Formats: sequence, C-alpha cells, structure tokens
Amino acid sequence: MSKRALRSSEEQHASRFPWRFWCFIVLVLAIFAYLIFGLYRLQISKGEEYAATAASSAVKNIVIKGTRGMITDCDGVILARSEETYNVTFYRTTADKNYGELTRSILNTIDIIESGGNSLSITWPLMRNEETGLMEYNWGTIGSISEATWNYRIKTFLGNHYISYTYADGKYIFPDPMEVYKKLRTRYIRTWDPQKNAYVKIYDENNVLIEDYKDCDEAKLSEETVLKVIAVYSEMQMNIFNSRPVTIAKDVSFAVVSEIQGRSMVLTGMDVEVGEKRIYPKQTLASNIIGYTGPISDYETYYSTMEAQGYALTDRIGKDGIEKTMESWLTACITERQGLKVMEKNSVGSLTNLVSYTEPADGNTIRLTISAAYQQAAENAIAKNVLTIRQTQEDKMADPKWQETNKIKIEKRDWETYPIQLATSGVLAVMDIHNGTVLALAQYPTFDLNAMEQGGKAAQEILLDSRNVLLNRATQTRAEPGSIFKMVTGLAALTNGFLTLDETISDEGPFMVYTKLESEAPTCWTGNIQLHQDQTIIQGLEHSCNYFFYTLGSRMYGGKEGLYADQQYLYKYAAQMGLTSKTGIDLPGELRSLVGNQTNLYDSTVALSEQACDTPIIVAASIKKHLRNYGASYGLTYDSDRLDACVRRLMNMALITASDDWVVQARYICMEELGMDRSMVMQAALMSDLWVYLNDIKWGGSQEIQMGIGQSITLLTPVAVLRYLAALGNGGMVWDLQIVDSIISPDGEVLSRRSATLRNQLTGEHLDEYLYAIKQGMKGVVGDDSGTATKYVRDWKYKDEIWAKTGTSQVTIGGVKIDLENNAWFICLASYENPQIAVVSFIPNGYSGGMCSVAAREFLTWWFEEQEKLDDSLDLPAGNQLTP
Repeated sequence: MSKRALRSSEEQHASRFPWRFWCFIVLVLAIFAYLIFGLYRLQISKGEEYAATAASSAVKNIVIKGTRGMITDCDGVILARSEETYNVTFYRTTADKNYGELTRSILNTIDIIESGGNSLSITWPLMRNEETGLMEYNWGTIGSISEATWNYRIKTFLGNHYISYTYADGKYIFPDPMEVYKKLRTRYIRTWDPQKNAYVKIYDENNVLIEDYKDCDEAKLSEETVLKVIAVYSEMQMNIFNSRPVTIAKDVSFAVVSEIQGRSMVLTGMDVEVGEKRIYPKQTLASNIIGYTGPISDYETYYSTMEAQGYALTDRIGKDGIEKTMESWLTACITERQGLKVMEKNSVGSLTNLVSYTEPADGNTIRLTISAAYQQAAENAIAKNVLTIRQTQEDKMADPKWQETNKIKIEKRDWETYPIQLATSGVLAVMDIHNGTVLALAQYPTFDLNAMEQGGKAAQEILLDSRNVLLNRATQTRAEPGSIFKMVTGLAALTNGFLTLDETISDEGPFMVYTKLESEAPTCWTGNIQLHQDQTIIQGLEHSCNYFFYTLGSRMYGGKEGLYADQQYLYKYAAQMGLTSKTGIDLPGELRSLVGNQTNLYDSTVALSEQACDTPIIVAASIKKHLRNYGASYGLTYDSDRLDACVRRLMNMALITASDDWVVQARYICMEELGMDRSMVMQAALMSDLWVYLNDIKWGGSQEIQMGIGQSITLLTPVAVLRYLAALGNGGMVWDLQIVDSIISPDGEVLSRRSATLRNQLTGEHLDEYLYAIKQGMKGVVGDDSGTATKYVRDWKYKDEIWAKTGTSQVTIGGVKIDLENNAWFICLASYENPQIAVVSFIPNGYSGGMCSVAAREFLTWWFEEQEKLDDSLDLPAGNQLTP
C-alpha cells in the first residue's frame, strides 16, 4: 500500500473513532441514569409502598370470628346459643407443592381423629355407589337440586383441581368420576418425583412406610382412605385463596386436641382452633320458629354475594326459621364483625410471632315475642288434639255403620293411588290482638333442632319423615277455611248495604239461583231446613247456616242494581281484612293467602305455570286430552304445540265472551287452530265437554256463593286467619304479625326494638254495631244449644269466657269426598268481656271443626289459670304489724 493510501485509511479511522466513543459514553451515562432513577424510585418515590409489600410478605393475616348470637323468648329464656368446641383445621398455600409431606400429615391426622372417636366433617366429593358399585360425584342429584346447581358444583370441584371438562351442544360433559379419582390419587398420593424418576414413598413421622409405589397398580391404602384424603384436599382447594385454614373435623375430644398439638411439628398444615357448636337447649320447642344452621350449599349465591360480605365457604349460616331471616344480625362471620390476628412468617413460611390482634365481635341476640311457656302449652295442646282425632278417625273406619254409610264412596275410590288421609299434623297459633305480637306458633309434629345441627342418621330420619316435619305449617300451608270465613261474608254484606242487623233469612233447601237442576243446587249442611228459619246475622253465624251465606254471596255478586256485574264486594272486604296479602311475619317462605275472584281463578295475561291456583292447569290438560282424543276418532293427529295454542285461545275466549256464545266461538277456534271441518265442530261430543271445562275457569255466581261459605278456590294460611280473627276482637285493626321483639348487642344495648305495622283499619258508620253482632253470633257457637261447638265445650269451666267459630272444609281426593278427610278449623277470642288473645287451631284432615276445638280448649284452660294466678293478690299486713 502506498503512503498516500495508508494516510487516507488512518484519517478515515480517526474520523469514525469519536462517534463510537461518544456512543459508548452516552450508553454508560444512560445506564447510570437508569440505576440512579431506580434507586430513587426504590427508596424515595415508592419506598413506603415497597416497604409495606415487604412487610406484608413477612406476615400472615388470620381472620378471627366471634360467636353467633343467641335467640331468646320474650322473657329471656335461651332458645338457641353457641358454645365453644375444638376443631381440627388444615392449611396450605398455593406454594405448598410437597404433597408427600402434606398427605402424610393428613393420613396421620385422620388416624388421630378416628382413634379418638371422632370423624371428618367434610363432604366427600367422590363416593362409590353401594348399589351400582360405580364411582360417582357426591354433590347431590339432579332432582333434589337443579341441574344448574349440580353443574356449578361439579365445575367448581373440577376447576379447583385443574381438571378439564367440555361443553358441547348446550351441555356440560364431565370426565368419568373414576378417572377423576385416579388422577387425584396420582396427584396427592402417588406423587411423581421427576428428579428420582419414581413415585415418592410416603413415611410417617416414625419413618414407617405408609405407601410405596414401585408399580402404578400397587397400593396399600384403601379406597375409602384415599377418598378421605381427596376430600381434605378438595376442602382446602375451595378456600385456598382465602388465606384461611379449613375445618376438617368439628367438636373433637380433648384427647384428639392434645395429640395433634403434641405432634404439631410433624403434622404439617394441621392445627386446632376454637370453634362453635349451635345448641338448642329446649330441643324440640318452637323448632318451626327457631330454625337451624348448616353449611353453605348454594355456591352460586356464595360467590356472587356472600363472599364479598366476608363469609368463608366453610362457615355455617341460618338455613330455616329465625336463624335464616335474622342471619345478618346473628352471624359473626361478616367482615365488620371479624377480628384479625397478624403473625410473622419465617423464611420457610412457618408462623412464628404474634404481631397484632384485633378482637372479633360476636353476633347479636334476637329476642322473640313468643313466650316459652305459651309455646310449650300450645305444643302440648295441639299434639293431644291431633292424636285424639286420629284415634277417633281410626275407630270410625272400623265402625260397620260408617262403612255402610260411605259404601259408594269407598267402592269408587282408587285406594292404591289415593290412600286415606287422616290427621297427622296440626297448628295452634296465639297472638295479642292489640299489637300484632305472636305469643305462640305451635305445630305438631316437631323435631329436635340439635339433631338437624349435628347431621347424621338422626337428621336423615327427620328429612325423610313422611309428615314433612320441617314444613312450617302456620306460614307455608294453605287450606280452604270453610265456615270460619263466614264472618268476612257477614261483615262485607252489612258494610256494603246488602244486609241489615234486623233482617232475617230462612233456609229454603236447595239454593237454585245459579242452576236449574235441583240435584246440582248447593244446600245447607244440616239437611233439615226447619232448624234454620228466620235467622239474623247472629243466628246465621251461630247455626253456621250455609243457605244464609249463599244468599249474602249472591246478593253481593249481583250488585245493588240486581245486575250480575261482579263488583267483587266480598273479595275487596276480604282484602281489607288482610286475607289477600302476607302477614309480614319474620319467617321464611310465607305463602300469600288466596281469596276467590276471576284473576285468582284464571288470569289470561300470565302463563299457566304462573297461575294463582291449579284449576287452569287441570282444565288445560283436560281440554288438550279431549281435543286429541276427538281428533283421533277421525284419524287425525295434532302435535302438542298446535293443541296448546288452541287450548289457550279457548280459555282466553271464555273470559271475554258470554257463556251462551262459547259454542259458536269455540267452533271457529277449533277450525282455525286445528283445521277441523264444519262437520266435526258441529258435533255435541266435542262442544258439550268443552263447555263444561271452560265453565270451571270462568268466575260466576256459583263460585261466589261457595266463597261466601269459605269454599271455592279460597285458601288461607293459619297466620292470615290469626290476623283476621284479631281484627274482629280489636275494633277492626288489621295488624301485620310481629315475632321479633328486639335485637340486642353482645354488650346488652338494644340496637332495634320492633313494633308491628297496622296494615289496615276497618271503617264504617256502624262498624262497632256490626262487630258486636258478629261477636254475639260467635258466642252462640259455644254458648247456645244449637251452636256448632256447644257439645265440645258444654262441661268446660271457661265456656262463657270465649267466642268462637268452627270451620269444616271438604277435601276431594281421587274425585271422592270422605268426611274423615275434611280439614278442621277452630278459632276463638278470649276473654269475652275483655278480649286479649286470638287463638287459631287448624288440623289438616282433622274430620270436623268441632273436634279441632280440643287444642284451643286445652291451651285456654292453661291460659285462664295463669291469668288467675296473676290476678290473685297477696294480702299483706298493714305497717308495723306481723303476719298472722
């Protein structure tokens, strides 16, 4: 290379050097700037935040919960409380992957628990069916729970264990339970060690081999034991992100506690915590009111609402009764009542020192309006009455005279499909008529709340009891009231000007206003018209004369102008007396009573499944079957959808068309919807049955007069009757029912004092006179020789101190009415001169209202004697004198 070329190369190299140099300098400066900025951000800008994060990672927050609140009666008698127990808990974090050590701990803990006479208190997610021998998911069955709930439970279980499932054609496809079992066994017990290329051997703390898998098909643990281990892991997986241990065994013995605590160093994840057990000191007393607690079973509700409130999935909540309706006041599980224990963690995650402790708050006490003494007396009375009536019914059935009298009905009844229904249950309700407070709400049979709390065989027997003992019959059953409704009819007629106090009505035999056939006309129950002549409202009630109240119902249906316009006078007055609305009692699942009118009989604006009564569903099924059979007789087949559309048009037509025009309109509908020709629709075989069916859903005078005597579709709950009865004795005040008196904090402070709401006040120029006439009529029921309950109280000491009404409503079962199966009501007020309490006795299939009076009589005997004790004053000596 020439000198010139060399010089040129050196110049070019020198010209590039400064550029590289400065790039290097800039890069170094940028790195230093980044490091300085990071240091500033670490120590100054974000210093406090990072310090807090570091501190939080060095500690563990453990939620502490107090005790569930008590439930007491109005005098402070404890009906429900909680006591401390020892529970075994298990805890692991998402970082704990050493399943060999954890499983060893679980197996040893299970052995300690079971050796101490206790057992695991968690749900097994998988279980082998003893009948089929197949492994199954143990999350309930479709039918006992909804398909959506079942799917949700399985999805949650599988998701917690990272097991996949599919969804296709609108259905979830879950893996076979046996495959899930094998997979979980492999994960939690046959733990594979990739470094050793072998399954982990599991030893106990004494270095004794528990499991050694040289081959995947070999195992020493029983299937039952493996299922228990899976259950423990499943319980933990459901709560793994809650930073809370899960309870795997409850109320264990002190020996179990001592051994677990003594071996705590080797029982990884295990601990003993103080828990609580719900105790019901009075056992069966007021079981339908108090209710019971149980585990959270609705996962959807838990994750959508309860989790945010602070509940853990392992918490127990109120499942029925006051325990359920007052859950938010009783529970100690919600966030605002929780305490907190902050613990230090060492480098391996073990808890060491206590950093801080915040005391939890207990739940509040619920004081009820009921008296334990009243409740006990009422429960004893209704139990005696039910058993007495049952014995009478059985004796009647064996009586040849009764058999001969009911021979035709007995032969007509399909006894295999419709067995005899005799008295097995009853309700006796008592309230203070002046303020709406419930003093007793008794029923028979009752059940032991402690058995439901503990679960097991005793709880299963309660759940499977054919008498459905968990049902609150005072609030969750409805029945035709029969003659106890007649006071409503009488007051409605008097108030609206369809009857005067001096007017008399005589029984004239068959009531022929709404039929031309005497054989179809309703009559009075006596069968002897001479017994019910020249009756005022007082005698009408005293005799419980059906004809008298048919007449009143007919007058009100026809209206003041004599036109059958159906002004709903009777329905509206029943509504004023609280018989069409709920009572507002603080108990779950209260049903609304049903009083007859067109909307409640059939409402064309709502689906058949949403109708107030069952009649439209029965009518629709009957019409559909009739149309299908009629078409088949012509060789025609109609699909279900076409039949449904035709049926609904026919039913809706009946509501807006006069009955004389039904046949003409029905012909057009059948031709349009089903394609019937003229010759088909002109046949009486089609139209005559259609007319009969449609007549069952069209409200008319015949239904109105039946409602006047408490029949038709009118269905009342015992608590609704209680409220209505009280209004008769307190001057027309219709109270909502109150069963919670107050809510008291753990410190004794009254947080809320409840008072009943006045739902309505009956009004009218002569209301007091009308109510007095009703009172006199009810007094005659028990005081006059012709009274319907006189023979049941004739020799009773306190018969002159009450006014009452009996009610017997016929029950049709399998198309046959048998007197033994009648529903029975007896209602009364006491005392006569100074009414204080209302008493309602109701016994389904209780034979007769008069027989149902036994419970009220037994209770009132106790009540009057208690009042006499209170009235007896002690004669004290004057000052400075000695008692003789």
